[in-house]
Amino acid sequence: MKLSLKNLLIILGVLLVVFFVVQLTKSDGRSKSLRSELVAIDTTKTTKVEISSPRGEVTLRKDDSEWTVALPGGEKRTKQNVVKSLLQTLNTIEPSRLASRKKETWKDYEVDSTGTRVKVYSGDELTTDIVLGRFGVEGQRNFYSFVRLFEDENVYVANNFMKMSVYENANDYRDNLIIRLKKDSLNQVVFNYPQGSFILTKNTDWFLGNEKADSASVAGFFQGLNYANSKEFYDSESPVNYTHSVVFSFSNSPDIVLEGYNENDDFVIKSSENGTEVFEDTELWDKIFKDPGVFSATLE
Repeated sequence: MKLSLKNLLIILGVLLVVFFVVQLTKSDGRSKSLRSELVAIDTTKTTKVEISSPRGEVTLRKDDSEWTVALPGGEKRTKQNVVKSLLQTLNTIEPSRLASRKKETWKDYEVDSTGTRVKVYSGDELTTDIVLGRFGVEGQRNFYSFVRLFEDENVYVANNFMKMSVYENANDYRDNLIIRLKKDSLNQVVFNYPQGSFILTKNTDWFLGNEKADSASVAGFFQGLNYANSKEFYDSESPVNYTHSVVFSFSNSPDIVLEGYNENDDFVIKSSENGTEVFEDTELWDKIFKDPGVFSATLE
């Protein structure tokens, strides 16, 4: 039996309706089970990040092009690359699968109040609000973290994301540089102490005054300051009268000055390389403020 054109058009219409219903149903089912995207941060427009966890609260703010971290005593400059890395790391969070749809399971995945909540702002607009939960490992190389958008009950597995990469302590964001010593162009080091001064001078070899210095001791001193930093911040408001200094002079760059104060078990250090922070670090003090005898050539 031949079908009329009218009947063919009716059948075609029915098939199209069925097709669109299937497509819409499929789309709705996916949106309820798995988001395709959790985080999309425009790092150029981000102006504030708030991190809260049982370990404490961290607030990072962008002023012009510089990031600062809020502290009880005021704002402090951050290590700019650390904040940049934080935002880039958050952008790597992608849902690989749905772990749970039930609020009752949040505690199991640590995406409740025991998790780490991260809020990202662009001006006054909250662009990201996510809770970072329990970290896990599959096999020897595959790692993941459980995550949840704050306003969403669903818990997701984010492969290749480590919750530990998001620091939860304000001090982890502060500029902790003491000195980055490039000894290739270094030609003189002057030590000034209350009891006197002495000088290391380079003339092919290093000399302590007019005597050749012990090369191994000098090399060890420089190596210890090759890239020196500290998280032992000195936040006292009391003024410090520095009594010690070590001045590094170079042939092609400005001097680097390390100043120190040592009294009543306080070992306070300030560096010209870091204009915003002061440190209290006994171990670092021992690396910087050496006695002249340390550099004396070994007698055979």
